[in-house]
Order: sequence, then C-alpha cells, then structure tokens
Amino acid sequence: MMTYCQVSKEQVKKHAQIFTPAGLCFEMILQGGIRETVQGVDKTILDPAVGEGQFPCAELVMKMFYNIERLDEELALRALKSLYGIDIQAWSVERAREHLLLTLQDAYRFFTGKEFTRLDEAKEIVEENMIVGDSLKLMAEWTSPQGKLF
Repeated sequence: MMTYCQVSKEQVKKHAQIFTPAGLCFEMILQGGIRETVQGVDKTILDPAVGEGQFPCAELVMKMFYNIERLDEELALRALKSLYGIDIQAWSVERAREHLLLTLQDAYRFFTGKEFTRLDEAKEIVEENMIVGDSLKLMAEWTSPQGKLF
C-alpha cells in the first residue's frame, strides 16, 4: 500500500488537495466511528473526496484483517465491492483505482500466502465504484427540500 503522496504547492492551492498518510488513515479508522463498519465485509463505505485512495485502501486491509479466518478470494472481492469513492480530479481517481488493486493483491498475499487470481473481476469493481465527480454537487442533488438525504 502507498505510504505517502507527492503534492505540489499548485495542487494544494488550486484544488485544496491534502493527502493523508496511510498510517494516519489506519489510526483514524481505529480511533474513529467506523471501526465497526470495517469489521463487516459487506458494510458500505463512501469516501466523498477519495483522492489517491488512502482511506479505501486502509479500509480494505482492515476488512480483510477482521475476517482473516475465512478470507478467500470471494470474501476479498466482497470487501472491495463495499468501498466507493468520488473525486473531482480524474487522475486522482485513476490512482485510487490502481492503489486499491495493488493493496488487494498485497494484503491478500500477506494474509493468505497465496496470489490473488481474480484480478479482472477486481478491476471491474474499482472501475464502477471509484468515479470522477463533484461529491458536493451530488450531495446537493440527493438532498430533499427539507434538507434530508433521500
């Protein structure tokens, strides 16, 4: 899994891009309110500013870890299917997809001692679940006149 990202001053200024180091992602998951969510393989998590995928990668590793006693390729794919991300930058989404696929392979190999062989299926999942878009505009579209999400 990627441990750091290079961010230019221009990216920070123009797009307010700040990338969270992997270790901090894990710490935030463990200390924050989504620890129970990552324990469930099928529980959905959306990252509305996915960037290069640091949080979904950490969440994927945690989902696999918490279910290590029954981890197989099907369970790994189910965990991957539960992760969604949106980012306004197309290049960030592409990096997030790449990082998720690498993380899936590395974590699966680490936890099971086997190679992950269903990579084509995994690629389809990340193509569908990690998308380019403006999550703030999407949230506005999904909000009812009463200010509640549908």
